[in-house]
Parts: sequence; structure tokens; C-alpha cells
Amino acid sequence: MYDLETLRRLNEQACLAAAALASSKKPPSVQAEERTKDTGPPPVFPLSVLARKLMRGPPSLAYFMALLEQGESFTGFRDLIREYLPEHEVNIMAEDLDRRAWRFSQLFSQYYFPLHDDTLSDEYGIGDLLGGIPFQPLGFSYEGYHAFGDLRQGYVMALALVECNWAEGDPLGLSDDEEDADGIPGPRIPILEAVGGIVGEGLVRLIPAKGWSAEDLHEMTDNTEFDGLGLFADWVNGNTGCIHLDTMGESLEMEGLPEWDPETVDEMTNDWHHATEILDKIHRVALLLEQDPERTFRKLVALLTDNKDLIIPKEQLPLPIG
Repeated sequence: MYDLETLRRLNEQACLAAAALASSKKPPSVQAEERTKDTGPPPVFPLSVLARKLMRGPPSLAYFMALLEQGESFTGFRDLIREYLPEHEVNIMAEDLDRRAWRFSQLFSQYYFPLHDDTLSDEYGIGDLLGGIPFQPLGFSYEGYHAFGDLRQGYVMALALVECNWAEGDPLGLSDDEEDADGIPGPRIPILEAVGGIVGEGLVRLIPAKGWSAEDLHEMTDNTEFDGLGLFADWVNGNTGCIHLDTMGESLEMEGLPEWDPETVDEMTNDWHHATEILDKIHRVALLLEQDPERTFRKLVALLTDNKDLIIPKEQLPLPIG
């Protein structure tokens, strides 16, 4: 019923959206606020507007078809506006036909939670919007795991510590990952190699072949300077308890979008606030790992393996030869 490549593409989109949040120095909550900020309408140049009016010919057949199509869904769209953005009804309906859904989505994202990037496309219409709440999934998919190179360094270092959720291979059945001679699951090997190039292979060898479980990471790092690592493991395993962070693209395709109703919108708005709190904590620990990576990672591994001998006092650190 569902094309595997379509499901893979949807997961990749969710992964890229998550990677975008994980590739900036700004906390995810700040990025989301900037992304949904209402920049207002573009400046109007009267002579340009007059020129377009004078040069425009009769309305096209496509325009009338679009008008008829939107006329059928006008009542539903008007009800959405009056339920969630009543103070902006005039501004939204003043937009061109193919910009009304875009304007609604932009304003809704500002007041509630970010809608999917597709809603900001000129091709996204009122009918699409009425099909369900098009929220942005940020689930950490199998594709996201293999696209770890798109993440910033601190996230890659954290990923090396987390037990692989796809040790048995691609859930869509598109590949077969096996363990190497040391019992390391196939998907983890390139990640460990990448981190070995950052902090040294010696430290990477101290990491368990399959990594640590989310439960273990919570137990060992919560309320320490590395607080947030357990939440990162929850995100990788799709177990944060947040709709936004645990939903992958394929889920929306197979299960459908949530329906528009005030209770659902309230729930997802609260969910988004919780999700940004989680992402901000994850981001903070990722930035910490990037500060003096070898020494910080050594300190973290010492904590996780209960081996204080790994910690080298600053006064014993080798000085660069000038």
C-alpha cells in the first residue's frame, strides 16, 4: 500500500528537520521562535502594483478553477481561522487564493507550534490544510542514524555512546546490517570511527560494543554536568514521550494526520513546549562535548565506566611546544 521509497523520503525529511535544529549554535527553542516569527507583509511599491494591474489580462481558467475548489472548502477554512486565529481573519482572507493557507500556517506556527515546512509552499492549499494538523515530525529515524554526518560534532559524540536502536537492520527491510568481529552492530561502526578521529581511538575502545541504554545514561548522567545525555538517548530511541520528537515521517503517511480540534491543538502546543525544553537540554550537553572534545569526552567516559584514572588533571596536560 505504501511505497518504501516514499516512507524513506518522509523519514529523511523528518531527519533533516531534526538535523537542522542540531546543527546550529542557537538552542532549538530560539531557532523555532525565529523561524515562526511574523515578519509581516512585504513592502508595497505603488508603481509596481499599478504596473502589474495594467499589464494583467483576463483571469485565467486555472484561477476560476482554484476559486471554485476553495469555495467548497471555504466554510471549513473560515471555521479554522475563527477558532485559532480570529483576530487575523481579515488579513488571512485578504491574501491571494494560493497564499491563504500559507498565511494561516505562518501565523498558527507563531502562536501555537511549528507546522510542517510544506505548509509554507505556494503549492500547499486550503484543501491540504483541512486534511489534518500538518505538524513537523522530528523523530530520529533509521535514515537519521545513518545521516549522522549532517549533525554537529557534539551530537555525533553523544550518538557514539547510545545503544543502537536498529542493531537488527533497517526496519523497512532495505538493508542488512551485521555485527563485526568485536560484536559492534554495523550501524555503529562508522559513528565510532568518526568519534575516534575526534577524541582518539583509545577512548572509543572503552565504549561498550552496543553502547549504553537510555536507562543507564539517565541513571549515570542526570543531575551531573552531562545532564541531557539520557534525553538524547530517549530521542534516538523514540521514547521521549513527546509527539513531535517521537513521530517519524512514515507514521504520518501510514496513520494520518491528527484532526483539527481545540483539545488536540492544546495538547500539541504543550507537547511542543516540552519538546523544546528537551531539545535545549540535549543541545546544551552537545555544546559541552565540543568544548575541548578529547578532555571532555574522557571525563564523560570516566563517569560512565567509573574509572577516575582516565581523568588527567590540567596541570599534567602536555603543553604545546612553541
